[in-house]
Amino acid sequence: MAWPWSRWRRQHSAHHPVPPLDLGQWRLNTDRFLRVLRALVAVGERLQNSPSQAQPPPQEDLAGDIVLDELSAYTARGRLQVERVSYAKGRGNLILSYPGRSVGRTNQTVAFVGAHLDVVPADPKDWQRPPFALQVEGDRLYGRGVTDCLGHVTVLTDLFAQLAESEVELDHSVVGVIIADEELSNTHGVGIGRLVKDGRLDHLKNGPLYWIDSADFGPTTATAGMALWRLAIEGKGSHSGFPQNGINAAELATEVTRALQQWFYAHYPVHPKEHEYGFRAPSSLKPTRVQVENDTLTKIPSTARIEGDIRLTPWYDPDGVKKGLAAFLERLDVSQLPVFGPGRYACNGQVGTARFEMLGTPSGGMACDRTSAGYAALAQAVAAVRPDAQPFALTGSLPYVRFLQEHDFDVQITGFGRNEAYHAPNEFAELSHMQDGFRILCHLLRHFG
Repeated sequence: MAWPWSRWRRQHSAHHPVPPLDLGQWRLNTDRFLRVLRALVAVGERLQNSPSQAQPPPQEDLAGDIVLDELSAYTARGRLQVERVSYAKGRGNLILSYPGRSVGRTNQTVAFVGAHLDVVPADPKDWQRPPFALQVEGDRLYGRGVTDCLGHVTVLTDLFAQLAESEVELDHSVVGVIIADEELSNTHGVGIGRLVKDGRLDHLKNGPLYWIDSADFGPTTATAGMALWRLAIEGKGSHSGFPQNGINAAELATEVTRALQQWFYAHYPVHPKEHEYGFRAPSSLKPTRVQVENDTLTKIPSTARIEGDIRLTPWYDPDGVKKGLAAFLERLDVSQLPVFGPGRYACNGQVGTARFEMLGTPSGGMACDRTSAGYAALAQAVAAVRPDAQPFALTGSLPYVRFLQEHDFDVQITGFGRNEAYHAPNEFAELSHMQDGFRILCHLLRHFG
């Protein structure tokens, strides 16, 4: 019979002094951080979130229970408030609240939102270490979720525990929202989108909202929108020794993709604001998966399918791209595309075809308001702790940040994992980075008093 997490925690918890009242002196409780993170990674196999209907949905409550139990002693005293809000069985969101003096007056808040309890799938065959067991190797932490995003969940857990331990008086309330269903998913209405639509987070509009699900400190100044696409090619099969009798779907797919890219980069070049915001890459249209139906190397394939994605910086409209690509394909005469050697895209009255479609609904990018007090405070906090860090923007997508901004939240973005480890085999983070991230959050709280 497995021990309850609460019993294990009590028997393995050392006494830690109450944090000083000066938030600038606070440090991550490393023992608690590693203990909680180890427990979260251990249930990670049940937290995997896959778009496949064949896979069971993640059970975020397994991780949420660990957080709730760690904070239970403080909620019993009444100063720290913790609420689980669920829209699907076993898939709760956690709202942590530490009230400040402003409650009942201006109700000012500083909110840390976006750290999530689900993780992307991990295939143990692709890992050199077990993905669902925390491995500590010097400063390196290995395991699924240590960067994205269980490490951030654990930093927030320790922050709220220390707030309750210290009973420090703040002018503002501190709120943490740890969410379900942030990763790859085909479900809706489970996580933060539903919380916003239900008005559960309206009080967070009275102050900055820091999205804690990025990497490399930043601040992250902007993210990209994303669209998925599919190109289906029909050719004409034949023996590869008689190429004049066939239409090679693999060759045609390559040329149509090249034509799509030429159109895209002509219409969506590097935007002037991308340099201003520090984008590490511009907008892009690229193939990421190719499938050619064939059963022998000596056969010209008759069908091919290429799938890929589009990444758009915030100043480009995803709906405009969708319409533009559709119009371009309607005008495209595949018989006029470049051919090499004996290849051809029309044969004996038959012409190859290319059918393009968007998969799902394109999303737009988001640029943070760099004139807001929230951004200024974050930039100062990062500079104080990590003077080597630089603001940057990525064409990776954070699905909900634009949604929050459109609903009048002052969204700023940071995170303390490693960008190269996101969604990767052998995912890792640095303990020292999480320690510095904790200090950045404390600097933010001290800034707003």
